[in-house]
Parts: sequence; structure tokens; C-alpha cells
Amino acid sequence: MTVAQLALICMGSAYMAATIPFVLVSVYVLQKIYLLTSRQMRFLDLEGRSAVYTNFMETLSGIITIRALGWESTVADLNIDRLDRSQKPYYHLFCIQRWLNLVLDLIVAAMAVIVVTLAVRLPGQSSATAISLALNNILGFSQSLRVVVDAWTQLETSLGGIARLKSFEATVLPEHQPRENFDPGSAWPEQGAISFKEVVASYK
Repeated sequence: MTVAQLALICMGSAYMAATIPFVLVSVYVLQKIYLLTSRQMRFLDLEGRSAVYTNFMETLSGIITIRALGWESTVADLNIDRLDRSQKPYYHLFCIQRWLNLVLDLIVAAMAVIVVTLAVRLPGQSSATAISLALNNILGFSQSLRVVVDAWTQLETSLGGIARLKSFEATVLPEHQPRENFDPGSAWPEQGAISFKEVVASYK
């Protein structure tokens, strides 16, 4: 639909097709900037929400101890602080989305100005019907362009999540070794001693 609208906009003037490469390059650069920024904001948003959920579950499991020691106000302040921190990336992401809408609207407004300028300066190149058709499609082109950029960004973000899962599955080795087939008896452990030797743990 976006391509069809772009073709109808180009019908407004023969010279309008010369601006299409500039529009495509602008939209490509815009989505690259938006993608990198929104991806980082989504990571920060997930980290902030994780802290809130963890704190909520810890508070729920230790509510008896909190009440017994009189820590209600301290825990409530901690919950509010973590909630405030978790909302910052969400609001920044909302601001970035508004910025994207503004820039896309400015690109479409520039296209409308170019169509009208070409129609005024070169009246013999297009008809009134073609110009009205082009201006009518410019109104819907902004929304279509916004949907395309948002969908592409969500696709890239989802592919990033899949890549992280694939990397986790490829790099984390299973705990079971090939020769670990010993089945201890029901009396195991007889001495009850546990020793850790050459244990390595890491988190990326």
C-alpha cells in the first residue's frame, strides 16, 4: 500500500519521481537511528521491570518478617524507587516514538510542499486531477510509512531476541556429562559432606 501511494504521489508531477531516492534514504537512516535507540530502551525497560518483579516477589515472600521488624515504610520506599526507575525507559521510549512520528510527518510535509511547488512552477507538466490525487495520497502516506517503520523495527527487535536465545542455547553447555550415569542408592549420601571443586559460573 505504501508503494502504491508513493506511485500515485509521483503521478502529481513527472519530476516528483526524482525525490523518491532521497525519501527512501531518509527513511532508511531514520529507521536505523530509531532501531538502535529503541532497542537499547527496550533492554533498559526489561531490566527495570525485572527489578520491580523481583522486589515484589521478595516482598510478598517476606511480608511476615517485614511486618515483624517494622520495615513497612522502608520496603515501600524501595518499591516506589524501583518503580520510578522502571518507568524512565518506558517514557523515553514513548518520547522516541513521538520523535519518529514527528520526523516522518516532516518528511511527508516536505513531499507535499514539493508537489505543490512543482504544480505551481511547472503547470504544464501535470493536470489538476493528478495533483489532487497526489495530495490526497500524501495524507495517508504518513500513516502507512509510520506503520512500515514500526513493523520493521519490531521485526528487528524480535530477531534480536531470537538471536540472544540462539546464542544462549549454543554457548551454554548442558550440565550432564557423557559418563554421568551413576545411580546412587537410597542411603546416599552416607556422610552428608558436600565439596565444590573447580566450579566456574558466569553471566553475560
